Amino acid sequence: MAWSLKTNLSPLEIFLEYGPSLVSLSFGDVSRGAPLAHEAGVLTAMQVDNAAELERAMDDDIDIIITRGSEGGGHGRNQAGTLPLLQLATQQQLKPVVAAGGVGTASGVAAVLAAGAQAAWVGTRFLSATQSLGHENVKQVVRASGMDDTTYTRAFDIAQQLAWPAQFRGRALRYEFSASHEDLSSWDATEELREKMVTARAEAAVDIAPVYAGQAVEFVTAPQSAQEIIAELAGFRQVLAAASRRFR
Repeated sequence: MAWSLKTNLSPLEIFLEYGPSLVSLSFGDVSRGAPLAHEAGVLTAMQVDNAAELERAMDDDIDIIITRGSEGGGHGRNQAGTLPLLQLATQQQLKPVVAAGGVGTASGVAAVLAAGAQAAWVGTRFLSATQSLGHENVKQVVRASGMDDTTYTRAFDIAQQLAWPAQFRGRALRYEFSASHEDLSSWDATEELREKMVTARAEAAVDIAPVYAGQAVEFVTAPQSAQEIIAELAGFRQVLAAASRRFR
């Protein structure tokens, strides 16, 4: 979270001590973090949510571009869909591009690869994986939710008094709290509400606590292992082969 590194680089410095292969720096000005990672010999990636961020990602301190469409779960801007961003990013033909946001099936992986991405970034499909450390309450509500059950909101950040910049809201499941607090402002964020939210997260009370998930939650329908999900997504090869035969 680049915004959190603005005044304190120590979280990144500690992370780099572990010798990672890649660090993704996003959500704010990456100008302090990216050079530090490069000095450590670590590849850098940057999530971009609009054309201006894509232009910034073309600087030498960023190696890999991640086009994060507004369909994706968690924090980001709500400005562009995955496909328009991906098409714009692949035009530069200078840096590898990873497509993120709304990719949840073999067909989705095939679509972004066919559009020029070098890889697909898949998150929501793994929320319910048997290896996931998430609470079973979270896994159950994810499996029971569909494409129309997400919302893009700041309510959870405000309630928890988190310092996320206003332009980076979060796509999460829509339910009682998010629906009734859509107009929540920082002036309404009381300590009582913050403590209530902290307790709800600790107890996995999913009627109050945030469950960040993208629109690909539609495709999370049953308990699966990570291996099973990967095997299913690997069907993109068959999808591409079938498309190739269809248009010969």
